[in-house]
Amino acid sequence: MKLLWTADLKMNTVHITDVCRALWHLRNVGGRGEIFNLCDKGHTTQGVISTMVSELFQIEHDYFGTILSNLARVNMTSAVEESNEKHLAPWSTACARDGIENTPLSPYIDKELLYNKHLSVNGRKIEMTGFHYDVPEVNVKLLKEIVEDYVAMGIFPPSLETWKMLV
Repeated sequence: MKLLWTADLKMNTVHITDVCRALWHLRNVGGRGEIFNLCDKGHTTQGVISTMVSELFQIEHDYFGTILSNLARVNMTSAVEESNEKHLAPWSTACARDGIENTPLSPYIDKELLYNKHLSVNGRKIEMTGFHYDVPEVNVKLLKEIVEDYVAMGIFPPSLETWKMLV
């Protein structure tokens, strides 16, 4: 798997249980119309996520780097179309093979997500209200649990759970 830009591209994460807990917490202590950003303390980057995905699915990853990524940005529409063509067919094949007829999951990516834009917010404001994050950062174990939940819900092809093939 080869990615645009570098490993340093920021990408915030937050666990769903922390999102639910934060909503309930703010129901009790939040002010009307107040805005809170949620993100864990993991300082997550494209590199962190890519390393975990690579470990989980037993694949290698690398980056095109700044120079080649800037060249791709000149014709990002073509780069996105090429990426989507490369990933959509195998995904559809895996879904069909495993009897998944409908899923909200897709490897399709929008052009806007491939620009060198950090996806980063400050999630500390909510902590000033007494809230604390139970899941301080994403890790491979949590990512694996998510995939296993998706498989159990019938929205992720079980044949792609490569770690089960290694046992």
